[in-house]
Amino acid sequence: MSNAHLHEAKRKKNDCFYTRRQDVDKELAHYEDQMEGRWVYMPFDTAKSAFWQYFKDNFHKLKLKHITATSWYQDNPDGKGHRLDYDGTEETDVVLQGNGSFDSDECTEIMKACDLVCSNPPFSRWRDVIKWLNYDGE
Repeated sequence: MSNAHLHEAKRKKNDCFYTRRQDVDKELAHYEDQMEGRWVYMPFDTAKSAFWQYFKDNFHKLKLKHITATSWYQDNPDGKGHRLDYDGTEETDVVLQGNGSFDSDECTEIMKACDLVCSNPPFSRWRDVIKWLNYDGE
C-alpha cells in the first residue's frame, strides 16, 4: 500500500483497513506471557477480524479469561452495533442498543471493565481513540 493510497483514504475518511492475520500473530507473540487471566476487548472488530480469530484460536493457550469484540453498525445490515463474546466454550452475538461506535456509552462501559484493549482503529479517529482509552469518567 503506497502513501498516496493512505493520504487519499484520509482525505475521503475511508480508512478502515483490515490487519492481516500473519501480522497479528507476529506482533502479539511478543505479549503472550502477559495475557493470562485477562479480558481482551476489541472495539473495532467482527468475527472476521484477524484480532478476533487470533484471540479465539489461542484462547486456551494464552489462558485468557474472556474476549469481547464490538462492531459499528456500518458493517451490520440491521443498523445496530453488535457485541461478540467468547469465554473459552461458548460464543455469543448480541445486538447492542446503539450503533456500536467505540465511544458509545455501551462500548465505553466494556472498555472500563476489561483488562486489555487490542485492535486496529480507524486512522482518522486516532486522537479520539487515545482520548477514549484515557477516559476518566468525566
